[in-house]
Amino acid sequence: MGYPPPAGNGEPMRFTETANFRGDDQSCLVEASLACRVCLSGQIDWSLRVADWDHEVVCRCRACGDERVVSLTGDQALRLALTR
Repeated sequence: MGYPPPAGNGEPMRFTETANFRGDDQSCLVEASLACRVCLSGQIDWSLRVADWDHEVVCRCRACGDERVVSLTGDQALRLALTR
């Protein structure tokens, strides 16, 4: 998978990814939502970043090293906060 094409200023374009699980989903669905988009591994290390209005989880795949930032809703951030 290559890098995104440059934006008008020569910087790579950034894509926003949003998590697709509900706050009350089973753990397997949460894990599947955060699985690696490159190699599909479920071996993910993640860290939660919560601000007043923005919630994100930084996911890093232990298998291939891909790293990405996934946007979260308040319910999703709460779910991950309670998981740890």
